[in-house]
Amino acid sequence: MPLLNDMPLERTNQIFRHPIHQDGVGTLVRLITALRQCRSAEDFYDFQQDLLARVLEVQEHRAGCRRVAKLLRQGKAVPADAPELRSTDPATSPATWDLEADVCERVDRQLRSVADGLAWRVFSYDRRVIIALSRNQHPGPMAGKKGLATEREFVTDWWRDEGRFVLLHDLTSCLTIGDATSFKEIGNDYEAYLHEIKSDPNRTVSRQARRQRMAEEAIRSGGPLPGDLPGRLVPLDIPYKTHLDLLGRAFDLAHDRGVQGMKVPGGRALVATDIVRGYDLWSERELIDRTAAEHLQAVKRARILDVGHLVYARSDDLVARSPTMPPWSIYPLSPASCARLITDYAMYFVTMSSEPLLAALDDVSLAAEWVLPRDQETVQPDEVVLRAHRGTRTIELRWAEMQRRLLLEMADLPMWAEGVSQLIDRHDSGRHPWQSFSDEWNVWA
Repeated sequence: MPLLNDMPLERTNQIFRHPIHQDGVGTLVRLITALRQCRSAEDFYDFQQDLLARVLEVQEHRAGCRRVAKLLRQGKAVPADAPELRSTDPATSPATWDLEADVCERVDRQLRSVADGLAWRVFSYDRRVIIALSRNQHPGPMAGKKGLATEREFVTDWWRDEGRFVLLHDLTSCLTIGDATSFKEIGNDYEAYLHEIKSDPNRTVSRQARRQRMAEEAIRSGGPLPGDLPGRLVPLDIPYKTHLDLLGRAFDLAHDRGVQGMKVPGGRALVATDIVRGYDLWSERELIDRTAAEHLQAVKRARILDVGHLVYARSDDLVARSPTMPPWSIYPLSPASCARLITDYAMYFVTMSSEPLLAALDDVSLAAEWVLPRDQETVQPDEVVLRAHRGTRTIELRWAEMQRRLLLEMADLPMWAEGVSQLIDRHDSGRHPWQSFSDEWNVWA
């Protein structure tokens, strides 16, 4: 399914107006609220069972809609066992069923982003675990998957026999190595155990087992990460600090005003848009114009207009697409604001100048060069944006790290620069380290 920004505007509006998509906002608010109230293994077990049922229902409905659309294109009638359409569009048109299937694809990702929040929560917001266990291709929908019954039995058996919560990886979009993780409570702490669940216990897949071992070793002792992209996990003894409190304030104001811009420390400009409120106040064209005007003012207040190379990142249509990004469901916002972000009824974007970034690295005695061409309009996640040097040591920083940390997470710039400084002094970090900061749970919990 194409990105929202690549769709014709009318198609986007059809998706946003669809009853399944609109009803999903309230469902997400309730799920995020329930997730934040989970305290015990029983709470997590019950929450996952409820979420799993919702995901399977949406995936099965999508599969049914796609089957009907295919039959109609073959000149056949709507079958008696067709799923019940939620829209009022003509049931004899394959386009009606295509639309409902596309809406279900989005709602499926939205629900699985809440499962991602569950994963971050039970792993104590340890980013290293998420990074290490995300380095496989996602297996796709769970509904109709061979072995699903075995996996569900595994979850319920562990709960019934041992009182342990078992997290199903396929329910998430961020965990793709291993089938499940069981959690054993040890006082106020826990131990986590990775599992491969096979319908046939005699069947083994050496490649999967090797990747699982590599992931465990990467987390435990800093070994190389599994997957095609090289890298190592490098934990830093620097408390994580962000300016996400400004994002919460911007969304509170945008909920009344439609659009709100403000400057962010570190040469950044933030613009938050509540699209539903904006459409209540203005036409679509006026909302776009007001957003652009608010962005210009925020860039001026941040004193980065015509300063260096400006880059930006947007929040819209990212849900369950980038496995290493913290999901919107754990952002320090109200459940309602998180739900609007997940469903793209609200969005924000952050613009940053290269000059404050280079100055922050200079403050920690690093020589750095911006290598991203100024005339380049799009940047790939693995593309190198800048290089930092100290003596003979060089570290390349990729766009995925910049986009995630400095823009969407609005990480404190001096803290981030100190992290780069520590990385370059460590001989075990390699050229492509995945840094993690301490006490990150304070940001997300």
